[in-house]
Amino acid sequence: MKAMIAGFAAASQSPDLFSLGRAAQAAAQAATGGRGFFGCNTFIATSLPMLSEATRLGRRGLLRLFLPAEEPVEQQERRLAEMAELVREGLLLDGVVPTPEADYLGLATLLFFARCRLTLAGVPHVLVDLDRLGPKLGQLALAFGADELCGPIVEKRALRLGDSAGSRAITRAEAAQLLRGAGLHAWEHVAGGALEEFAP
Repeated sequence: MKAMIAGFAAASQSPDLFSLGRAAQAAAQAATGGRGFFGCNTFIATSLPMLSEATRLGRRGLLRLFLPAEEPVEQQERRLAEMAELVREGLLLDGVVPTPEADYLGLATLLFFARCRLTLAGVPHVLVDLDRLGPKLGQLALAFGADELCGPIVEKRALRLGDSAGSRAITRAEAAQLLRGAGLHAWEHVAGGALEEFAP
């Protein structure tokens, strides 16, 4: 296990985007046992006090990690290392939601997903917020260490035409297809916080 983590850490320093993506995807497979998840109505904290309150009330410990447009990589890595230390010290964190502050940070967002997965090895899940990223960038994030989709997941959606052209909603079957495309088995969060394997 130590050799695997060392390999992931080495890959996170590599300038090769695809090596970093492969390492992050392998880490996601190892962390989840090859399972991917989706669900809606997910509460995501935006600060540590909000996270503590959510876990105190019995909610999942999910924290949004923002990606500022001009943040240097060194500062980003330092911030993630500090978060990893808090987790080692006992912070209850079930997952992180990497979120760019600007819409045009596609490549930087993917790298941030990979760094979150590789640096925060003690955090079980890295989530894609479809409402913020949309299905296309969300699908790519699954190849960079994400293992869970959250956001507007519906039974049926209107065609992306006219007023619905900018819709970021996807159906449950589409969510499962995205997860399977990333090599993960699709599981759904159902009522009461239970998990159920999705079979279309």
